Amino acid sequence: MKTFGYIRVSSKDQNEARQIETMKKECIDERDVFIDKTSGKNFERPQYQLLKQMVRKGDVVIFDSITRMGRNMNDTMKEYEWFVENGVQLRFVKEPMINTSNEQDDIMKQAIQKIILTLLTAFAQKEREEIKIRQAEGISVARAKGKHLGRPKATITPAFEKAYKQWVDGKITAVEAMSIANMAKATFYRKVKEYETNNK
Repeated sequence: MKTFGYIRVSSKDQNEARQIETMKKECIDERDVFIDKTSGKNFERPQYQLLKQMVRKGDVVIFDSITRMGRNMNDTMKEYEWFVENGVQLRFVKEPMINTSNEQDDIMKQAIQKIILTLLTAFAQKEREEIKIRQAEGISVARAKGKHLGRPKATITPAFEKAYKQWVDGKITAVEAMSIANMAKATFYRKVKEYETNNK
């Protein structure tokens, strides 16, 4: 029997440190912890899929909570059943009432466990939907106030003008000009086009 841990955070900006600490408390070797930085809306996640390939009958997989497994009710319940059917035990630190075992539980316990699982996954999906609504509302409010969303636009700086003139005069290479202007290649050439258009 081998014990694995699975961690998921919704984006690359989020910190998985708290969940890592949870796995350490469960005495799981860091080599056996799988981490995805992506949404829980579906299960097309590289580390999750790798975990499913690694587990064998009798193994244990630990999650911080059911929301780390997934946030889509129907799909999460199907994944839960996949582990059960393949003899893999599931442990949820925050929801031990839905932990599985390889022992044959009585029918009433199974029914109660399924009801709790349905409720938890439904709440997880609802929470995700509400987060999306709040994000959309926030974007609408920001746009209404005239705020720019996304990456800040690169401006024509004195450093760019200097680099541009030296580059046009053949004194430096394009790569050197990009370095002086502190711009990526695509940004530099976009600004060149903009500068030349505005200074015809």
